[in-house]
Amino acid sequence: MTLSPIENPVCMPFMKQLYLQSHLRFFLFTLLALAPVAGVVAAPFASSWVQTTGVPVSGTVVDGATKAPVGFATVALQDKAGKTITGVPADENGNFTLPRVAPGDYDLLISFVGYVSKLHPFTVPAGTSPITLGSIGLASDSKALEEVVVTGEKDLIQETDDGLVYNAENDITNIGGTAADVLKKVPMLAVDIEGNVEMRGSPKIKILINGKPSTMLADNLAEALQQIPADMIKSVEVITNPSAKYDSEGTAGVVNIITKRSSIEGMTGSVTATTGNMTNSLNTNLNVKKKKLGLRASVGGNFNDRIGDAESDQVYFKEENLIRTPSKQIEQNSTYENNGRSLFTQLAADYEFNEKNSLSASVRVNGAENLSDRTLTTRQFTPSGEEQPSSYRFRDIDNQGLTKGLDTNLNYKKRFTKKGQELEVTASFNQNSQDSDYALVEDNNTDVITRLEQSDNHSTSREITYKVDYTHPISKGSTLEVGLKTELRHSGSDYDFLFSRSADAPLKQDPIRSNLFSYDQDVYSSYFSYTLRVQKLYTVRVGGRYEYTNVGGDFNTNNVDTHLDKPFNNFMPNIMLMRSFENSKRLRLSYSTRIHRPTITQLNPYRNESNQLNIRYGNPDLDAELTHNTELNFSWLLKTTSLNASAYWRQTNNDIAHYQFPIKENNDTLNTTYANLGKNAIYGTSLSTSTRFTQKAQLGVNLNLYYNELNSMVGKNRVSKAGFMYTMSTNASYRFEKDFSAQVAASFNSPRISIQSRSTYNYSYSLGLRKEFFKRKAGMSLNVENFLFSNNSIRTTVNNNNSDNFNVNNLYNRVVRVSFNYRFGKMEFKREKGAEKPRRKAAEEKA
Repeated sequence: MTLSPIENPVCMPFMKQLYLQSHLRFFLFTLLALAPVAGVVAAPFASSWVQTTGVPVSGTVVDGATKAPVGFATVALQDKAGKTITGVPADENGNFTLPRVAPGDYDLLISFVGYVSKLHPFTVPAGTSPITLGSIGLASDSKALEEVVVTGEKDLIQETDDGLVYNAENDITNIGGTAADVLKKVPMLAVDIEGNVEMRGSPKIKILINGKPSTMLADNLAEALQQIPADMIKSVEVITNPSAKYDSEGTAGVVNIITKRSSIEGMTGSVTATTGNMTNSLNTNLNVKKKKLGLRASVGGNFNDRIGDAESDQVYFKEENLIRTPSKQIEQNSTYENNGRSLFTQLAADYEFNEKNSLSASVRVNGAENLSDRTLTTRQFTPSGEEQPSSYRFRDIDNQGLTKGLDTNLNYKKRFTKKGQELEVTASFNQNSQDSDYALVEDNNTDVITRLEQSDNHSTSREITYKVDYTHPISKGSTLEVGLKTELRHSGSDYDFLFSRSADAPLKQDPIRSNLFSYDQDVYSSYFSYTLRVQKLYTVRVGGRYEYTNVGGDFNTNNVDTHLDKPFNNFMPNIMLMRSFENSKRLRLSYSTRIHRPTITQLNPYRNESNQLNIRYGNPDLDAELTHNTELNFSWLLKTTSLNASAYWRQTNNDIAHYQFPIKENNDTLNTTYANLGKNAIYGTSLSTSTRFTQKAQLGVNLNLYYNELNSMVGKNRVSKAGFMYTMSTNASYRFEKDFSAQVAASFNSPRISIQSRSTYNYSYSLGLRKEFFKRKAGMSLNVENFLFSNNSIRTTVNNNNSDNFNVNNLYNRVVRVSFNYRFGKMEFKREKGAEKPRRKAAEEKA
């Protein structure tokens, strides 16, 4: 008879308590997620008369002096009595369209911060065709700009041709948090209890900062995201099927974190201070722009504390004549406390030689220290539940890590006379180094030291990039993009491990656990992408990217040298077809091939034996995996409501995944490493919708449902697993009178399966309150997260040839933080030519 952890009398009382607690939490979480929906829906709608017949009226809002577009201006349609009929916002290029205007005489009331509002009269004759008003100029209001504060807000979610944009700066629950807190609220993304990021069920994504990779994110993404202040983030762009212009890395897609940039002339700055039970930070920035030269500087620091504990029950079996019988049970309990400290400074400059040529550069220096204190207690029981004291072990494990990073970028952009024709040259140098010290003391049941371990590890990652991109408009509706890129990557690790079997014995080196590791990955790529637009109804984009990868490595473990040399090349096609309909509806079909090259963590053969029953190490023989992505997407923008629905299929061959197996038959010790296990197919659908109720209330709901099918070889056995999984999130906000606002957010991730394991759901929720004062130059915010319960528990079950393992991981993530921010300086409005902006279809069509 098989004895599972749930059936074991040692675990039964604990399991019942955990089962009831989890279901109570799910019920309360559901009420919390639905509460803001009910509250916001009850808000009164603004009364307005909607015209159901008529012709489209379009135009462009521009600066009356410079003729530059005035993006996001407000355009209101009024009758001659001054009553507002309807209105629309202009896009980022100043273009607007009123879909249906009946015959008659009207006025357009056009307004934007820093300009004098303008009343523009026009007439719609009976039986006419669509009317184009052309450019409508606004006069600058320089006096109003002395103390201007922008009160209009973008929607939290905006649609793009290849995905969506989450405007993080408009979400008050992000204030005082980190990049990890921001990504939890982005549609199509999920962040688990350990800070790992997934897109539509896959952790294999490419994360960029301002469109560029960073070594800061390469080694330990979860830890790096804790070092980036949320106050620096303007928006997050999610690209599910990137064009050939993007690197092919990231099988699930690309996430681009866009930091705040200045679009003003003069001097401004801000200071944000945060204090809380787990987070304390101070971040400052200063922007100076005078004529052709712009300077931006940021300095800040974060202090993050995390605590948690875990329990593990491992039931071992003996197999005789194909019958498995329990042989013993091992119980492990651990506690951990992580204290992270990070500092950063960033300096950026841009210079516009003239309207056609500009140069920009940036330097970021960051340092971090992470202190981790962990305890691990191991007990062994007979199948009947009797403890064996001689097998008792208590381990006290300390880790200290020091990280230093440097990111530099230089960019030159050349604009030609022909509109849309551009040449961009970029060079970057990124380096990240880490020194980590490890110490372990092991006691037995009589408090006698039975083992000492000590190690130090020095590792470095370096990336040098050269890139050239050229865009050439062939005709009014067609554009060709071509480019070349070289990425030279190097990673190295020097790990020295010492141990002794008693407190009195001298430490000596263990060659099996000491290693010298050097790894080079050079990628040379070229791409082309051709886009054709026909009558503003059809868009076709065809492209391809060729990448040659030269992989080389040298490993020395246990005094054995291993050389790795694995060059390979890939051509990855990219196709997108889009049909635009009336009333801002779009239907898009896209296909792309993506690649995931194994990371340094997955390759490094260093053996982590801090848990003597589960030894972890990398696999230098891993091959890259290829993924085929196909997506059908429908989007609809109806007044103040947007809807985005997708059906997608993703097939990954040579899938890289965790692989756990015993060292030998009937042995307690498990090995956990990585392997190319087989095929991983995902069939899914996602829905994202957001709406505004007047200008005060906003609600967004996101749902992603997918079916995961896994077919792999685990050891000598063929294993197949499949199941449905989902993620959902909601975000609602309301702005009250007297500059007071409130916002709630919640996310839920369903149970997860892998080829050998199954884990339970996880969730998070937050409430933010903000009060602004001093004419909105200052503000105070209160944010609370996961306040109903003190911890979030994740249960994981792992099955392998000789044991069943049941694990519970508790993260104490109830967070309370208070933030104060103050803006200072004087500015004059000046649109920045190179500002980051979502790549909307309407803007591209009318460019």
